[in-house]
This record gives sequence, structure tokens and C-alpha cells, in this order.
Amino acid sequence: MMKRYFYLIVAAILLSSGAFAADSVDWAALTPAQREVLAPMAQQWASLPAEDQQRFSAMATRLPKMPPEKQARMRERLNHWAALSPEQRERARENYRRLQAMSPEERRKVLHELHQKTARHASQIQPLDH
Repeated sequence: MMKRYFYLIVAAILLSSGAFAADSVDWAALTPAQREVLAPMAQQWASLPAEDQQRFSAMATRLPKMPPEKQARMRERLNHWAALSPEQRERARENYRRLQAMSPEERRKVLHELHQKTARHASQIQPLDH
């Protein structure tokens, strides 16, 4: 259950930008700065849907203008997204589509519940003894 919520929030964050044209973005067409940001995605870039390529390339352009702490969060999320299997990514996309289909009030409620569950789960994690 927690994985499902996690995929929902990851998708909501990474896919929150507006709609893009369906033109794919060739890896070589990215700027060196974009390629550095998107390096975790390099091996799978060509197999990503064009919409994802557009969103990720736009995010990579915006990233240097973000405060350092937000940049770190975005890089962490990007690394996590890159580590997901294609099936997990598709599930996250579907969760995102469901979230977007909700009314703003429903969406706020679901996200609030998700944040509460995530916080509760995080507070229950015990540190490892080495």
C-alpha cells in the first residue's frame, strides 16, 4: 500500500508540468547541463515516452535556477524515478492521471492523507545499529 502511495506522489511531482508536444527529444540534442542533470536516465532515455523526455528536459532546464535544497530533492526524485522498472513507472503515471482527474478538493484530501501516512511510516522506521 505504501509503495502505491509513493508512486503516486513521485508521479505527481515529476509529472506536474503542463502538457507537451509528443516530439521525442534526442539525447544528443540536450545541452551539456541538461545531460548532467539527467545522467541517471541516460541508458533508458531513448526508450522513454516522448512526453517524459519533454518533461524531464524542461525540469533539467529549470533545475539550476532552483534553491539548492530543492535541487537536491529533485535530483533524489529523478534518481528514484530512473531506478523504477517500466511497469512501476506506468503505474505511477496511471496514479498521476487518476490524481489529475479528481476535483481540487478530492486531490487535496488524497494528498493530505498520503502525506500523513508517509509521515507516520517514516516515524516508525528505526535506525540500524552498526
